Amino acid sequence: MIRRRHVYHVAGYDPIDAGAQYRRFARQLDVFRRTWNVEATLSALEQSKEQSRAWWTVSARGANWQVEAGHEALLWDDIVRGDFTRPFLVRLLVAARAYLDFIVTGTMFRYIIANQRYTGFFLFPILSVVLFAAGGWLVAHLVTALLGLQGLGAAAVGVPVGIAVFLVLLRWPGRRWRVQQLLDDWICAYDYIHGRRPDVDARLDRFAETLLARVREGAVDEIVVVGHSLGAMLVLDVLVRALARDADFGRRGVTICALTIGATIPKFALHPRAQGLRSKIARIVAEPSIAWTEYQSRADAISFYKFDPVSLRHIPDDRLDGKPVIRRVQIHDMLLPETFARARRSVLRLHYRSVMANDRRAPYDYFLMVCGPAPFRDWTTSPLGLLDFVAADGTYRDPSRPRSVLAQPLV
Repeated sequence: MIRRRHVYHVAGYDPIDAGAQYRRFARQLDVFRRTWNVEATLSALEQSKEQSRAWWTVSARGANWQVEAGHEALLWDDIVRGDFTRPFLVRLLVAARAYLDFIVTGTMFRYIIANQRYTGFFLFPILSVVLFAAGGWLVAHLVTALLGLQGLGAAAVGVPVGIAVFLVLLRWPGRRWRVQQLLDDWICAYDYIHGRRPDVDARLDRFAETLLARVREGAVDEIVVVGHSLGAMLVLDVLVRALARDADFGRRGVTICALTIGATIPKFALHPRAQGLRSKIARIVAEPSIAWTEYQSRADAISFYKFDPVSLRHIPDDRLDGKPVIRRVQIHDMLLPETFARARRSVLRLHYRSVMANDRRAPYDYFLMVCGPAPFRDWTTSPLGLLDFVAADGTYRDPSRPRSVLAQPLV
């Protein structure tokens, strides 16, 4: 049974800062309490901008268990927001180069084979730009036709009108669709694959040092390093950088675990120029002291479902005896019908469900993983996941022990 845990969380390509992450966590903690019939108190947010860290502590308690859980966000939202400052024309030209690279190298076609829905995510931002440009051209054509303009007169009126309409569409619905953010996302992925993000490299080095410092303290039973979305690849990179500094850090008494959820590791690994990244993935697979589990959901279109991020091949079902352990989650089983009905209308809401609290008990629950007593290596490989360890009344039960000798209530 775990009594002290520390969780590091690396988000995807998202501009949300530490304060927003903390407020979301606090809201979801209320859901967690109700779902699992447990008590949980949350500390205040603490933050170090110099170290790109923000953290808080959850004290969670059931009838026969208690866990002190640190939750620490390893922050790189400032880098993401920095990307947003590039002028749109520059963004468009750099995105065109990135997209051309993904197409010419055959990476896009590998996405089609791996996951057709993810291919839609890949194409969405660039097709949106084409659609907005077509809308601008159509309006400009209609205006010049209504005014009976031709030649230079048509150009003098039509070009400004077309550009204005294009920019309006880029603002709405473009902002709501996050078109420019998605373009920057793919630019970032292109640069990271080609080793052209020294700012990201420096931040990952800082994260590796933070992780090593926590391991040396030895004050917890278990450390779980969580990577969501694009952050899944970054987490593996951080662990490799930590191993390069201390090859034995996973053998110093603290259990080290990696959890990748809503993951887009094949986004990088399927590119032919990603040899370095594939070698980092292989390094984690070869390291016996680090457990790695990936949870995948068919409802999450911004990830890869039934796909092994190491072999880069489809898998037919859950895999409990390999590395990573690969488990499927059914989001509709994690949520009440009305909650799922709201979430299914948004691709992004479904993508973020894997880092939010369930309002129904299920084999996977991010908050019970963070705050609960079940050891990572046990519940991620158990047939019913967390349901094998935490009963409806919040009681911890050890499946390896007879029911008559289950842990007694805390005194």
